[in-house]
Amino acid sequence: MPSMRSDNDGLTVKINLWSMKTFLSDFDAERARLYIKGQVTNVGTGDDEKFNDAGELISILGKWNTAKFQQLKKEK
Repeated sequence: MPSMRSDNDGLTVKINLWSMKTFLSDFDAERARLYIKGQVTNVGTGDDEKFNDAGELISILGKWNTAKFQQLKKEK
């Protein structure tokens, strides 16, 4: 598992991107952005979610970050 800085109270995730084998010969940044797919894991809770585009990934991270913030707020 990834290590976390001791002073970090933020969200820690692991991202696994699926291979883009079909686009390797004609790769560019726009294709990478449009066809990004993979799985993200919340290291703190162990939750896994799959995503099919960058917007979906950002939504997942935002949801988890909000939950983490609410948890920290309750603890203080």
